[in-house]
Amino acid sequence: MSEPTSKNNYPPINHQIIVDELKQLQRKLGEILEPYERPISAILPEERQVEDSLLFDDIEIEACYDRFSSWDGSISRKTIRDWLNQFETTLEKNIAYLLLSKFQFFSKSDIEKATRSLQTKLLDLLSEKDSLCQAFRSAPKVSLKDKLEFDKWSRSKIIRYARFPSPPDTSVESQDSLWGTYERAALTKTSVPDGKKFKPLRDYFEAGSGDPETSVFVFMDYTNGSGNQLRKCIREINKLLQKYPEYRQSLFIFMYVVQAESFDLASLELAPENSETIYYEPMLDYKSKEIMDLLAHHKISELEYESFIEKYCLRATGKSEPGYRNSGALTCHYYSCPNNTLPFFHKPSKNWKALFRNSQTPTATRYKKH
Repeated sequence: MSEPTSKNNYPPINHQIIVDELKQLQRKLGEILEPYERPISAILPEERQVEDSLLFDDIEIEACYDRFSSWDGSISRKTIRDWLNQFETTLEKNIAYLLLSKFQFFSKSDIEKATRSLQTKLLDLLSEKDSLCQAFRSAPKVSLKDKLEFDKWSRSKIIRYARFPSPPDTSVESQDSLWGTYERAALTKTSVPDGKKFKPLRDYFEAGSGDPETSVFVFMDYTNGSGNQLRKCIREINKLLQKYPEYRQSLFIFMYVVQAESFDLASLELAPENSETIYYEPMLDYKSKEIMDLLAHHKISELEYESFIEKYCLRATGKSEPGYRNSGALTCHYYSCPNNTLPFFHKPSKNWKALFRNSQTPTATRYKKH
């Protein structure tokens, strides 16, 4: 017979381990039960103000009017309110107001400020070019070799303000208006000899004045969104360079009041080897981080927002595209609204009354029929 098992053959019981295991089980059970112990209101999605009440009243309408009052057209507090009232639901009205509150509007004084900034950026850019700095240091009639003298030398000796060559199917007439503002606001306190007047690029090439290697040809316009018009103009510039190849080493600068940050000059086919763009402000578009953060703050989902954009682009134009080449810009100048801006801001139709005048007016850009 085997001997009876002694209790001393079992391992001793560790009470602390048992206590720790029980506490762990209690914690897991608490995590499972916790959602069900909260009130129902804490589990349901938070109620959104944007669905139940408007984010704007007469005070906000007045603030919008103050921003847009220098619009070169017919706009009033009633116009703004009527435009907002076209959106069907409270949520849609609120989204439209949030876009309007961030809308990038350039008054005449804003454009003047932009031209002064552009001139400063232009001179700073040129001062970083080694070839131009060498030419400046070698200039016989320049006594002081500092930045102020370089800027003066640049303005009087190397900068040539030029009109964009017009492609066959479009005309960049808005550049003339911007040049007039630039001349008055940015150049009145500087030396601008008669030879520096705004004139066609061909005229500079035909005259053959100045050293092509240190010549800087400066073009300007209000807006550069997709770069499509600039691409067409560059084709015309290249045609001239084929006839006047000595100017291939010149510097070509394209200045804009606003430019899409996504634009890349290097992506344009046959862009001149020595060419750059400079701009005053980046273009605001409907998917800019500033806009998306604002929507998120009001708990508006991206899906709701995309549905809103598609619905009202369709309402204004019959197409879901948010502006020319899907730019979806939120930009307007005091005289007209670019065609890459969201269309329900500026495209009138039988079912839609626009807030601003249609983008391309006969005095801004002409299109020829083929």
